[in-house]
Amino acid sequence: MKKVLLMFVLCTSFVQLNAQSRRSSDEETTDETVELTDEEEEKEDPFTGISIGLNIGSYFASKTTANIYNGTCQIGDLNRPDGVRCYTIAERIDPNTFLQTWQQITQDVGATGVEVPLDAYPLNMRYSPAFNVGMQIKYNWGKDHALVFNFNTVRLKALDVFTLRFVGTGAQQNAQQDIRTYDITGSEQRFSANLGYRGGVFINEGMNWYYQLGASMLGTQVEKNQIFIEGNAYDLFLGAQNPNQFVTLDNSPTGIGFGGYGALGLEFFIKDKYTFDISFMTSRDTMKMFNYSTTGWNKTLMASFTL
Repeated sequence: MKKVLLMFVLCTSFVQLNAQSRRSSDEETTDETVELTDEEEEKEDPFTGISIGLNIGSYFASKTTANIYNGTCQIGDLNRPDGVRCYTIAERIDPNTFLQTWQQITQDVGATGVEVPLDAYPLNMRYSPAFNVGMQIKYNWGKDHALVFNFNTVRLKALDVFTLRFVGTGAQQNAQQDIRTYDITGSEQRFSANLGYRGGVFINEGMNWYYQLGASMLGTQVEKNQIFIEGNAYDLFLGAQNPNQFVTLDNSPTGIGFGGYGALGLEFFIKDKYTFDISFMTSRDTMKMFNYSTTGWNKTLMASFTL
């Protein structure tokens, strides 16, 4: 009887030890599985978090503000304490106001007088496409969702031609009208800040289509408005209270306007969280220049590199 009891005890102990061993093995396997799963989840989405990048591209400005540089002085009174104001082309070459300018022009042309025809002024000035540069900050929730902030700067130039009629030249004395065309330009500096949401549309592991919607802010600073006659430049934004010392347009205030934007693009995902994308963006902005304000559609074709 004692031998049977002893055998029973030994068998029971062996079964308990075997069960404990199995439980320990299962727990270790479970822990390893959890660790592997966590590692796999971390590896699945390396593009989560903040990324910073560089923007470069081309800016196509709305023509709605370009005509303020056409020489008709649409912008009105600048209300500046230094006396700088806007002059029309006719006022700028008037001998009663700018005698030295009138003398210089007639001397360069060999004329006894100069007139401004009624149709002298361009009516459809446009901005030239300009180089756009800036930075981009994104907070990514994976590849498909992000909060995006863009800040870009651009220097714009509007260009067209106007006409003048000269009196007393050889062509005019031969019973022909001596009408000549000259360049007129306007330049300004702009910055734009955009904040919006980006949503991705899956193509494959290496790229996404995306759309972007948000709010925009546009700052506009007028720099110069000039006419060019026989190789000489004459400012139209000028302070002429002292005929012997003209004051040019310096430290022009920056007008701030707000609007919204939308963009479509293609984003490429590169190893170790790097991305490259190309996009087309259009924004409905309010453009403020001194006391002049209007709205228009501005467009940007842009490439961005982020890490």
